[in-house]
Amino acid sequence: MDGSIDKYKKDTVIQSLPSLAYVNRAKKLIEGGYLKEAENVLNSALNLPQEDALVYKYLGIVAEKTGRKSDAIVAYKKAAKINPHDKDIWRQLGFVLVSVNFAEEAAECFENANKITPLNTDVYTGWGMSLLKLKKLNEAHEKFVQASKIDKYNFMAMLLSAIVEIKTGQYDDAEMKLKFLASVSPNESNTYEYAHLKYLKEDFEGAIHYAKKALTYNSMMLPAYVLLGEIYYKLKDEKNSLAAYNQAFQKELINEELYREWGTALQVFEKYDEAQEKFQKVLSVSPDRMEAKAGMALCLAFRGEVDGAFEILNSLSEEDKKYYLSQKAFGFAEYHSGNYSNAVDCFKNVLKTESYDSKLLYYIAKSYQALDNEVLAKEYFEKSARENPSHIPTYLDYADFLISKGEYADCQRKLRKILRGNENNTEILNKLFYVGYILVKENVCEYNVKETLAIADKIVSINSDDFKYPNEKSELSDMLNKL
Repeated sequence: MDGSIDKYKKDTVIQSLPSLAYVNRAKKLIEGGYLKEAENVLNSALNLPQEDALVYKYLGIVAEKTGRKSDAIVAYKKAAKINPHDKDIWRQLGFVLVSVNFAEEAAECFENANKITPLNTDVYTGWGMSLLKLKKLNEAHEKFVQASKIDKYNFMAMLLSAIVEIKTGQYDDAEMKLKFLASVSPNESNTYEYAHLKYLKEDFEGAIHYAKKALTYNSMMLPAYVLLGEIYYKLKDEKNSLAAYNQAFQKELINEELYREWGTALQVFEKYDEAQEKFQKVLSVSPDRMEAKAGMALCLAFRGEVDGAFEILNSLSEEDKKYYLSQKAFGFAEYHSGNYSNAVDCFKNVLKTESYDSKLLYYIAKSYQALDNEVLAKEYFEKSARENPSHIPTYLDYADFLISKGEYADCQRKLRKILRGNENNTEILNKLFYVGYILVKENVCEYNVKETLAIADKIVSINSDDFKYPNEKSELSDMLNKL
């Protein structure tokens, strides 16, 4: 009996105290940033006969701090096995498991931690994160809300609950939280998520403001640049949209998401060669990336490389064929194949959800023109001119359409409108001269003759080879002399 007591004292007092001393020494080293030294001390403690959960716990902390998450998981699990009643071990194990996407196991860890010490705000936050990874949105939201109730200063839980609310379409609830966070605890995450919500609610001015604000907190935040690029192309602001992607590129924030979004923006502005280059960058990393394959098909289809476009498009699943770039690619492939009714259907499908891509109105008008549907051709030329006031092809082809219908006065008005900002475009000037020539002949007036001749002189001054109507000019000159 006495011998047993002596052995107990030896095991508990003499042997356990050095273990605690090792741990305390390691803790000080960790606090000072001496992680390697701390690990050496803790490894020395492993040679003691009595296993101590704290030794493994701090080995896990060191491993996590040095980026060795697998080692951290092994150490935390060993600690939990020795002392399954330590809530912090389960919590720390849960967080590292979440970070490596072992979400189901992480959820069990947080549940264990909650059984030991109920209603801990960090445990509920981690628990919600693991459920979010498992796409159990309602359960995750419940945990984040509970974490916020336990500690009203747990702004991470509040942010995460707002993110879930955005995912589930509860925009008003999310806005209330994000507005509070953006004012009380402004940082890159809070302001970016608020910008994202503003974007989803189509408050583009607010979205731009908060996305730029997020970049003041962290200029290396790629999602903010991508969001700005997308907002600007939906506002048809080519300069600022492409500048946002280029800024991210200059800061070397380069990954396939940047190239994919950049390619999408470039095709909106009909820079298809550059867009194809970006989509190829994505496919070089992820050959099966559906969005990039659809983007490649679109670039080929736009240029009339129909066989290559259809080959890619037919390899997509039925669901992926409904994707925005896929539908647009089908539209151009059908357009260049002469299947204009099919092209119109595809382009209209795109515009139902992507109304900013309004240059498609021009191709719908051209399709109706090819189908000899004069009423709808005119309707869509008008829509395209209204939505794309600086799109030269719309005005030039609309002018040809109006000339073919004898609507010269209307044609002249359209050409004068597009000439603003394109004063030296000889193609516009030639059409304007020709229409002016027709109208002058219908209603001879000295002022109108001089004005029309001035257009001809301007074309010649820009490039004499570009002027297409020398005979008509001579006729007007003779008419002026007689007047």
